[in-house]
Amino acid sequence: MNPFKYGQVVSEEDFCPRPILMKQVIEFIKAGQNIVLQGERRMGKTSLIHEASHLIKKCSILYIDLLEIKDVDGMCKRMVKAIISFEQQAGLLEKILRTLAHLRPIISVDALTGKPSISLETVTPLRPDSINSILDLIADIGKHQTLIVMFDEFQDILNLKAAKEVLAILRSKIQFHNKIPYLFAGSVRNQMHDIFTDPDSPFFKSAIPIEVGAIDRDQFKRFLKNKFLLGKRTIDDGVLDIGFETTGDVPGDVQQYCGALWDSTNEKTHIDKQYIPQALRLIFSREEKGYESILVQLTGQQLRCLKGLAQLGGTAPYSGAFLREIGISLSSSVKKALMRLERLRVIYRYGSEYKFVNPFFKAWLLWKNW
Repeated sequence: MNPFKYGQVVSEEDFCPRPILMKQVIEFIKAGQNIVLQGERRMGKTSLIHEASHLIKKCSILYIDLLEIKDVDGMCKRMVKAIISFEQQAGLLEKILRTLAHLRPIISVDALTGKPSISLETVTPLRPDSINSILDLIADIGKHQTLIVMFDEFQDILNLKAAKEVLAILRSKIQFHNKIPYLFAGSVRNQMHDIFTDPDSPFFKSAIPIEVGAIDRDQFKRFLKNKFLLGKRTIDDGVLDIGFETTGDVPGDVQQYCGALWDSTNEKTHIDKQYIPQALRLIFSREEKGYESILVQLTGQQLRCLKGLAQLGGTAPYSGAFLREIGISLSSSVKKALMRLERLRVIYRYGSEYKFVNPFFKAWLLWKNW
């Protein structure tokens, strides 16, 4: 079986060791310190925390995913769903029903598994003050076991109309949960910066920032080569180097690249550069419909700007050379196009540079060579 895992949480033998970063995270967790985990998507933030919890004796994670939340009602239900999933493992449904009685939880039995489950069937949308009782329940859970609470894609709280109120409620409660380390992971840097470093934000200086970046290449190479050896394959360093460059060293994308090389070869193959095109074509064939669905949403100027970023890079998109190359005369038009591409989450800003969220989309645009 293909040993390269991506797009999912990995642990143990599928987790590439990051000893310095792991030591730092574990020390903060044991001290009950709140942490801000910053890094692009697929950098391995969630896997890092899950692996850390395995290394801490009798430690459990309450994982709450806030990706693309649109309103407070949806956020509350995400939090309750996470608690239900967590507590079902401990058989404590009765406590949830009692504590969240005012939210009118409904208990039912799953027809396939025969296990009980809880849902919230509220007639009116939940309001920000509903978060208080949910956080009280989390605090109660933390009294009886070593608990880590992880909010993933935390910056998406800013999508809410009541974002400032929600952040204030969260901060007012969490600051008293001194035995529970809260981990806030985010992939949109400027928004995470607004939440944790803006003096007007309720979360100003409320957690220690930790950067989750690229894995050391030499260490990652050893890990990846050992994975290839499981299938009696060997691989040139140069092939891995091209993978690192193509993906911008994003671990999840590197694993996807290696997975495609694995699927494109047989046992006892020595993988050199001749196998790279067929591996990339395999990735393109699996993702092409997604790429095309993005393109149909773009105007002509937005598409020219996107192709320009692929061909010329995103370091100087307002320069005269960039404008001439893409055939747009006004830098203001480029600015509008970039804002649209950011909103669609096709690109993101890293410092002063624009990068592709999916590096294989960039490679596909270059391969099509329109």
